[in-house]
Amino acid sequence: MATLCLTAAACVDDDDVAIVSHDVTIIDNFPDVIPAEAEITEGKASFFEINTGTTFDVDLAGGAPIHLPTGLYNIDARATVTYPFDDLSVEKHLRAALSSVTVNAPTTVALDWFLTSEGSTLIFSEMYHTGSLNAAGTGGLFDHFFRIYNNTDEVLYADGLGIAESSFTNTKANAFEILTPANDRNVNFTAQAIWVIPGSGTDVPIKPGESILIVDQAIDWSAQVEGALDLSHADFEWWDDNPRDTDNPDVPNLEKWYSYSLTIWLTNNQCTKSYALVRFPEGMTSEQYLANYRGSFDYISAIGTYMTNEKSYLIPNEWIIDGVNLSNKEAWSYGALSPQIDISYSSISDIDKDPNRFGWKFVRRVASTAADGRRIFLDTNDSATDFILKRAKE
Repeated sequence: MATLCLTAAACVDDDDVAIVSHDVTIIDNFPDVIPAEAEITEGKASFFEINTGTTFDVDLAGGAPIHLPTGLYNIDARATVTYPFDDLSVEKHLRAALSSVTVNAPTTVALDWFLTSEGSTLIFSEMYHTGSLNAAGTGGLFDHFFRIYNNTDEVLYADGLGIAESSFTNTKANAFEILTPANDRNVNFTAQAIWVIPGSGTDVPIKPGESILIVDQAIDWSAQVEGALDLSHADFEWWDDNPRDTDNPDVPNLEKWYSYSLTIWLTNNQCTKSYALVRFPEGMTSEQYLANYRGSFDYISAIGTYMTNEKSYLIPNEWIIDGVNLSNKEAWSYGALSPQIDISYSSISDIDKDPNRFGWKFVRRVASTAADGRRIFLDTNDSATDFILKRAKE
């Protein structure tokens, strides 16, 4: 809780009418995900006096005493808070607003802060990894998908954008000690599969408030099992040149830069991996990437065995424009993504390998609706806040 005291004062205008000002105390109510030791390192509250149209700006980080004249105020506040987490200094952006606050005596103003994002771009708006329940009721189909959404007010291009899956699993049973510094999650994302959208730069435009659908197999799964998804009209599919995979010739394929699998790549249907949306440096080819970003690492396993992983590649954290940790509550250990990219995780269920997880997808929350009707999705780099579960057909 941070308190800012505003000192009472008085001044006189040109008509010799005294304007009385008052002490105002601001109390910060941070979201539950922000720890008590968080400090506002940058922030401003704008007090707009409704009757006169005058705005008074308050520095929330400076601590200097200020005062406000008697009046009726709307308040718009923005702040950056920092706090220690996992040997890092984590930074989060907050916003708060209040309407019709009367200041005619010493006044306390409680700001209920909420997480917001700065510079949101293309994001994962939906992810479906469990698949629809198969006909035997024993597992999921492969009607998996990612939906990538333009969360801005300008056209963005998805050409060259990559989707990467973590080598590390975010569960206690798979927790191990990494011995290779380059694979520190605070430096690089360690990936075991990387798929890239083809294009020369302007071939795949996504308009504001629109999205593209990327699927495993672009077929009508409902023809096999009633209630499954029809993905035959997807924008892209990831296809392994393998007899076990199905290719829809009418749907463009992603470029497979790398996959650890010798057969076909499937997203993790236990939902315990992390996924990153990657903007590679302009002009980078798969050959250049694979030659320079090998991510083999040594580690001590959960049972104390020294081991080496040879099937991984490194993605510098600064290339990642969106990332999501997934797990279930029972098995969660820590995320494969840096806390600066995702400080928590979105959960498919309370228990590990929940048999009821099939048919559920991760859906990003809507933060607001723009004047043109465009949805603006919540993007706080905190997946526990940003995502909810919905049925696949919702």
